[in-house]
Amino acid sequence: MNEPSVRRAIVQAAKCAEWLVLLALLAGCIPPVLLWPRSVTIVPVFNLLDWSWTLDTSYKAANGVWFGRDVLFTYGPLYQWLASAPSRWIGISTGTILATSEMLPSLVSVLAVFVSMRLLLPKASSWKRALFLAVVFLSPPGIRLSICLLAFVVFIRLTDAAASRREGIVLSALGAATICLASFLVSADAGIYCIAALLLCLAATAIVKLKTPEVLTGLCGFSVALCICLAILVVATNAVMHSPLNFSYWKASLILASSYRWFEPNGITAASTWRIVRVLCLGVVVFGVAWWRREPEGDHWTLRPAFLLSGFCLATFMIQSGLVRADALHVVNGVYPMVFLSGAILVGGLPSVRWISAMLLVIFVATAPLMTVPLAESLPRSALKRARELFRPNVTCPEGREQEFDRACFKPTIAQVFATTSSYVDQHTRPGDPILVFPYQNAFGVTSRRTVAGGVLQGYLVDGDYLSELHLAGLRKANPPFGLYLPDELYSFGLDGVPNFTRSPGVWFYLLRHYRSESYSEPGVLGLVRDDNRDQRLSFTEEKIANGLGTIRVTKRTTSLDFGQIRWPAAGADFLKIRFRVNYAFWWKMRKPSSLALFISLGDGSRKAIHFVVEPNRDSEVWVYPWDPKEMGGYFFDNFRRPISGPISSLTLLIEPFDWISVSPESVSIDAVDAVRVSLK
Repeated sequence: MNEPSVRRAIVQAAKCAEWLVLLALLAGCIPPVLLWPRSVTIVPVFNLLDWSWTLDTSYKAANGVWFGRDVLFTYGPLYQWLASAPSRWIGISTGTILATSEMLPSLVSVLAVFVSMRLLLPKASSWKRALFLAVVFLSPPGIRLSICLLAFVVFIRLTDAAASRREGIVLSALGAATICLASFLVSADAGIYCIAALLLCLAATAIVKLKTPEVLTGLCGFSVALCICLAILVVATNAVMHSPLNFSYWKASLILASSYRWFEPNGITAASTWRIVRVLCLGVVVFGVAWWRREPEGDHWTLRPAFLLSGFCLATFMIQSGLVRADALHVVNGVYPMVFLSGAILVGGLPSVRWISAMLLVIFVATAPLMTVPLAESLPRSALKRARELFRPNVTCPEGREQEFDRACFKPTIAQVFATTSSYVDQHTRPGDPILVFPYQNAFGVTSRRTVAGGVLQGYLVDGDYLSELHLAGLRKANPPFGLYLPDELYSFGLDGVPNFTRSPGVWFYLLRHYRSESYSEPGVLGLVRDDNRDQRLSFTEEKIANGLGTIRVTKRTTSLDFGQIRWPAAGADFLKIRFRVNYAFWWKMRKPSSLALFISLGDGSRKAIHFVVEPNRDSEVWVYPWDPKEMGGYFFDNFRRPISGPISSLTLLIEPFDWISVSPESVSIDAVDAVRVSLK
């Protein structure tokens, strides 16, 4: 090939570089199992917490059980359809679900980011947009973030159009309302951020164009039309799910989304704190320089004042989502919008100053590490892995290292547990019978081809009165004849150190009242058979063991409260029940509460700490099992024996911040401390 031909080929490739990157990213989302149905999915590490909801999401959809209508979860019915569709097309199995559950959500994410980029950078060269795509997908944003970013980019254009002309306002409002509805049907938090983006775009556009008389008229008309369209779409969604005026989906989803702040907080590391500081500094500098060079009109949307005002505020607001559950993944998700929008400004460049534009482009590439999660697999690396599997599919499990079960390759111990438990469930139920699983290992329902009952998808989400009652209502409605209980410390663990019994005592006691043990299918996996007469045979005896401390003001970030003398019952007891209330100032909802732990000293000199969570500013009952949690399965046997253990000699409450973000309570109230003894006639 001669030199002119090579140059022409390079020029043509540069012109379509972004499309080549897009195709590569889309291809990387396609799992090999779609082309090789006989292939198996290798699962080197199986997380029973996260993989359980992944499996059950698709299995429930295959059986007509939908999020929002039949069961509550973090995600909504639109996400469930996207996650489950490929496995429903090719046949439900553990392997196909694990291989395909992220395919359509990832495809939507790639397309949403690509469209956002095209709308933000219409005048940027193709190779710059290709570079932008490659950098932002070093750490895939996920469907919730990508939809929120796309919604913001669309909203800034729609509000600008509404402020500039009156034609097409109704159609624009309908489009904005549809985007808001779709985001809520993906997940409630995505919907909340989309609404925030819309309000910020309206406010920023009004501020920037306030001097133009027609602006407020146009924006008010757009807002009214938007509210009407959104109301119609919400009522239509209600009619599909339940009835037109049944708003239970919206209520439950918003309660769940807001409850995460108090029932799943954890501390932030120093590395993540510095990541947030660096991203904020990046945002201030980039948005500041762009504001200095802003252009009220023109094709450079990243230099428009309304974009800069609303974009910076939205990105700053979304950072707080990574401050509550502040592990590395959530922190990266929190800072992603700021890096994405800053990157768009940098790639868009300052057209009148080329050397600054080039320098900013280099700075953007250097920001890539801010969006990467340690030890996580990037989308390009995942795409290369899947490309290799297309040519050399895994049709058998690696010999000696993993064992096949239901089209997936697990470690032999996990595969054996799944096989044994699935056979065990088959022996005790009929095909089509629902089962219950406590606390959260819904994967056993999928592997045994049984629907897991309950109003909330997984037990670790059942916190607070509303969610507990919603989950119990689902159990009562399904009335499963059989269940599985996995006590903590073998195949269960307490999320963030909070025992599953302490997190969801109402569900555990429901099981105790209505189910008796059958046998253990495996050590740590207890079968439960429904027994409607068991409740009549149970009795609970409460005895006060310490005086209430009343209301105590908290004046230090770390506070320790001793419960005083403990009068332990001579006959012993099984549980502790504490009537408790923790009071915070209103700004805890913008940050997160403090950590709560009960330190228990036993008569033999040993000491243990049990963490717990309570809803701020509400009276709560905290239930604690002070003994070995592996023994809790014994309470379901008819001939159970109370664990042999010494008396409790002292109780101490420790209140301390998770990190610098935590809010210290203003006061705590401890009304009563009771020991509870369970008896079975």
